[in-house]
Amino acid sequence: MPRSSSPDGGHGALAPPSDGAVLPAALGRYHVQRLLGEGAMGRVLLAHDPVLDRDVALKHLRDDLRIPRDVREQLVVRMRHEARAAARVTHPNLVTLHDVGEDPDFGLYLVFEYVEGPTLKQHLLERPLSAAQAARLARELGEALTIAHRAGIVHRDIKPENIILSANGGKIADFGIARIPDSTLTHQGGLMGTPAYSAPETFRAGKFSPESDQFSLAAVMYEAISGKRAFPGDDAVSVASKIASDDPPPIAQQVGAPPSLDQVLARGLSKRPEDRYPSCDAFGAAFADSLEWAASSQLPRRMLEGPAAATAALSTEPGAVRADPLGDDFPPRERKMGQVVLGAAVVVATAVLLVRTAMRS
Repeated sequence: MPRSSSPDGGHGALAPPSDGAVLPAALGRYHVQRLLGEGAMGRVLLAHDPVLDRDVALKHLRDDLRIPRDVREQLVVRMRHEARAAARVTHPNLVTLHDVGEDPDFGLYLVFEYVEGPTLKQHLLERPLSAAQAARLARELGEALTIAHRAGIVHRDIKPENIILSANGGKIADFGIARIPDSTLTHQGGLMGTPAYSAPETFRAGKFSPESDQFSLAAVMYEAISGKRAFPGDDAVSVASKIASDDPPPIAQQVGAPPSLDQVLARGLSKRPEDRYPSCDAFGAAFADSLEWAASSQLPRRMLEGPAAATAALSTEPGAVRADPLGDDFPPRERKMGQVVLGAAVVVATAVLLVRTAMRS
């Protein structure tokens, strides 16, 4: 990868990106190369570490934010929180934190491993994952999340944007709103996470847990294999209503997979946390098992073949089929009526939270 150097060796400004932002030439010992991505609050920069001779990804708050000092301080607290969460757990499918620094002009910055590859969201703009790719990704993400959960960390925001498809497999990024033990970080009066992938209990009672991460993972894998969101909608309230009361349409027949795929997804997307799999690892294994049989011989070529880069990133070997223990009637009939009542409660709760968030803004 081509690298540039700062002419002054310090804090000069690189050529601004297309949006007109001015980037630092360096942060600490890290020489900034270019902008990798930008959100409403922060930027991610590609940089080079001359000491260890490796590329890294720097995350820092945007310097052009027109926000009150106390709000900016809360964002800094959140970044420190993200660093603590990322440092507590190591796994090949979690983006690794290398360093934390502070710059007099740009403030706090986090130094992560640079993972080259598209996000799952970017890939899905072109086509769904193949059966083999989705099977491998589900296993990798399920194992990584279970390791994080055992360390007491709940991610809270599993979504396609936070999953990078690298040459070595899927990587989970962005622990900015993760929950860690003894944390005092809160988000009163607003919604945490991304509504389209959030579990119903997170709307209703703000309850985040390993089970809510599993729900999010199941929603992501539903979309990864089908190319369609499990709970589509134009606004947070309508999405929350669907999550609380509706079951996503079956997709096994559409993608050429056995019916067990729909059963696995139904369990991972159960309205009640206790009805889901005992861990994300268990969900990922069940999802992969339901697809690996199809990937070995049954899926049409359009599902088995993908772009060369994505295939290299998410290849897998066919595995044995393992029957899912679920019966045909899942969830049980007596619980389906409860989902309707739950849906109404979630719509009201979500509307109140959105109003509070708007008022605070």
